[in-house]
Amino acid sequence: MFLYIVAQCSSATIPTFMIKAVIFDLDGTLGDTLPLCVEAYRDCVAGLGHPRPTAEKVVSFFGLNDSGVLAGLLDMQPDDPALPIRSFVESYVRLQPTLAATPFPGTVEMMRALRAAGIRIGIISGKEHHTGNPTISLFGLDEFVEWRGFGSATRNCKHERLAEVMKEWNLRPDEIIYVGDAPSDIELSHRVGVRIINAAWASTAAQEEAACLALNPDWRLTDFSSLLPLILSL
Repeated sequence: MFLYIVAQCSSATIPTFMIKAVIFDLDGTLGDTLPLCVEAYRDCVAGLGHPRPTAEKVVSFFGLNDSGVLAGLLDMQPDDPALPIRSFVESYVRLQPTLAATPFPGTVEMMRALRAAGIRIGIISGKEHHTGNPTISLFGLDEFVEWRGFGSATRNCKHERLAEVMKEWNLRPDEIIYVGDAPSDIELSHRVGVRIINAAWASTAAQEEAACLALNPDWRLTDFSSLLPLILSL
């Protein structure tokens, strides 16, 4: 088990916080779904009669929601009524039972323990509700997730969603933790003063290790089983 902790103050000056809520990213954080996302876009675009995009091209649009990524791949505007978002959703839902049917082992048990500890749970994902809600449901997480925030077709807006949930739940930044895998998750969490646990347990995590560490996450965990003990210790 590997645990990387990045602290910005000495052990003698680390303050004590009371965590009231944990907000999770979805893809790469609660499930190893990034390969599914890539394949669903490639499958959709090819099925529409276009050249099958490379995985690298698909990933270059990540941070935008489903419509934003698909529009980029098809050289369309995300608000174009002709954007075939339904075709993408069909590809995603069809492939998910094969490529990412379950969350990371222990996810349901972790969320049950967080709820038992009185900690509120939310999800903020770059996805749209078209694919975010079915993924949450297939993972068996509906009963735990009190708040859901999804992405924008034109920008990565996770910091805005964090501000929204803090306002709605009347929380200070030091009372909430975000758990996410991407470098942008670290930058955007810190933009609104929220501490972040950098999730580095997905099959794709090593590809962005250097970029994540360069942004100084508050914690970086490479073992999912370390997540619950860390949260409960805060």
